[in-house]
Formats: sequence, structure tokens, C-alpha cells
Amino acid sequence: MKKYYHATPSKNLLSIIREGIKAGCDGVVYLAETREDALKFICIRCFEDIVIFEVKLPEDKVYETFDHSQQFFKCKAYGYAGNISEKAIQNIWKYPAISKDIE
Repeated sequence: MKKYYHATPSKNLLSIIREGIKAGCDGVVYLAETREDALKFICIRCFEDIVIFEVKLPEDKVYETFDHSQQFFKCKAYGYAGNISEKAIQNIWKYPAISKDIE
């Protein structure tokens, strides 16, 4: 078993705690090896409030994906085919919105 990280908008927090992380329309949950790397993939989509889930998964069920530029993001992206059970969640971190009143 290995730890991976999945970042998503905060609005998904309660449903994920109850039902786990649902695969997207392509049948995959995208993951990263660190919280910081997971943030890279979600921040580029301009979400303001983000949660990151640490999940523990069998390494043989997670594979490297090539849908993100490793050169641009400076990290690898991973995928898990299917939904991830709420029981696999180990930790959760919330990242608040960045203030727009920066002087």
C-alpha cells in the first residue's frame, strides 16, 4: 500500500467523506505523489477553495498517466481506474481561498 494525493474543489468534501472519490467521465481518479503536486493540478483550473485527500492504495492498482506535461508540472501524474472508497482516505487538508485584496 502506498499514499497518494487527490485535490478537488471544497464543494466535494462532504460527498467524498460519505461516498469516496468518484472516477471522472473517463473512469479514472487522478492522483499525485505529494500534496504539493496534487495542488499543482487543481490550482491551474482556478478553483479558490481546495481540499486534498491522502489515500492509501495498492501500488499495483495505480499507474502513471501521461495526460499532464511532466515538464510543465515538474512531477508525474497517476491514475486509479474506478472509484476510491471512503475507507481508503487517511487524511484531509483544506486550502482556503487566496485573498484578492493583496496590496
